[in-house]
Amino acid sequence: MSTLNAAVTTPQRQGIKLAAATGVLGKKENPASVGDYVNFDTINRFNRYPQLIKSTPYASTGLKKLKTSLTKGMDFDGDSQADVDEFRSWSKKTNFIGQAQTVGGHLFMNGTFAGICSGNVDRLKLRPLLMGYTTILPEGVTSCSNPGTIMQPEAAQFIVNEGGLGQLKETSYPAENVVYGVIDEWDSIQLDIRNRTTCGLYGESLVDPIELSIRYLHIINQGYVEYVRKYGMGRYSYSFPFMEQCFEKGLMNWEQFKQEISTWMEENKYLGQNEDLVGIVKATPVDAMGSLDIMQFKKSLETDIQMGLLQSDISMGDSKGSTYAAGYVSENARMVVLDCLQQTERNVIQDFIDRRLVLLGKTPGSVEVIFDELSMPQMAASEVLEWANTGIIQNDEAREWAGFPTSITSKWHEVA
Repeated sequence: MSTLNAAVTTPQRQGIKLAAATGVLGKKENPASVGDYVNFDTINRFNRYPQLIKSTPYASTGLKKLKTSLTKGMDFDGDSQADVDEFRSWSKKTNFIGQAQTVGGHLFMNGTFAGICSGNVDRLKLRPLLMGYTTILPEGVTSCSNPGTIMQPEAAQFIVNEGGLGQLKETSYPAENVVYGVIDEWDSIQLDIRNRTTCGLYGESLVDPIELSIRYLHIINQGYVEYVRKYGMGRYSYSFPFMEQCFEKGLMNWEQFKQEISTWMEENKYLGQNEDLVGIVKATPVDAMGSLDIMQFKKSLETDIQMGLLQSDISMGDSKGSTYAAGYVSENARMVVLDCLQQTERNVIQDFIDRRLVLLGKTPGSVEVIFDELSMPQMAASEVLEWANTGIIQNDEAREWAGFPTSITSKWHEVA
């Protein structure tokens, strides 16, 4: 059966063996509880990734926008219109757009997607293997072995529940039966779920670089909520200037001074709203933010999470402080990256389409999956000038958007 791999490599029967050394980036802490969330997986990173994504809307919404935008306008094309129509009908019956989005979600969250074909040809679906329970083994490596070398491609088999943990049975799938794709798989050395060193078998997760930002965001949120729960929207610092003068002049000793303060605090600790303080006490409000700008730090963490999932302020609904032209330029640069990721995802999905074509007795590649173009259209100078003349954008924005020197844009206005 013909297969496509999102990471195309040249088959090699004898892989290069490298000694496994310390090359895996770790974290100083790997807590099971973060903020008000508990039971984060501290052992299996593939179980931890979805937990982190689910814990904050900045990550969950960002990933949802990413995987849905990359499958925008999914359709089929091919030499035979009848075959294209048949695939469109099958796609509706099986909700294939949802399966394609699942491919994107797993691919970018885990860095790796592995799935198998499930069902008959009329209802054929792409079912993902859960990476938290799946290991990828190259040729020459058997289940439950612990080689002293770095495991590298080619992938030979995919093992689900390796070692048969608990009551679950170990299941093995040969590589040719698995739809498999990775992103940036050679960027770093990684450990699999059995702590074996690998390189080139597992892709880079988009969640890894933002885990600390998600963790710190939860800590900030929890700390602020606990502060408000304890002190309301503010607290007071009490001082006793009259008694301080009495103490300084020797009219009362230290024990008497402490007793007077304790008595007053006990009598007034349950003051309600709009109840005034009177007497010899001075109350000074204490700023909840103290000397640190909590909101600025929180915004920085939120931005880190958005950037890590290839989102911008504009794509997340926040365009304050950005000109229209600057936003366009930023989005255009982001779309270039997304185009490359879309092509990787398309390769994985096309692998599955080719497998269904084979089951139908047709030639692989005779029907192709296609998506809408993600890159934003390049506007002609005349269109930019028209927007400037009608007041939709400012002249400076028109110059920045068109990408021409100020002198040229000024001559256009003179001619107009």
